[in-house]
Amino acid sequence: MSEKLTVAEALARAEMIDRSLDAWQGTAPQGIEEMGGRDAFADRCEMACFGPVPRLDHDEWERLSLEYEDRRANGTINRGER
Repeated sequence: MSEKLTVAEALARAEMIDRSLDAWQGTAPQGIEEMGGRDAFADRCEMACFGPVPRLDHDEWERLSLEYEDRRANGTINRGER
């Protein structure tokens, strides 16, 4: 049985997915680009109640993590400020 959503609920979920993908792209833009860009990255995600969860192998997780840490150490990462 499929879950029926109101238009407002569907829009809220779409916005949540978009914000989550924005966050991934903002923390490791080079890694996401190397995986084929945002759309290709989204295709590798599985939905959870809190948003998309990427299905990555160990090396991919490590590469994204190292990029994030490098950007954080150099002060080039946006920590939620707009």
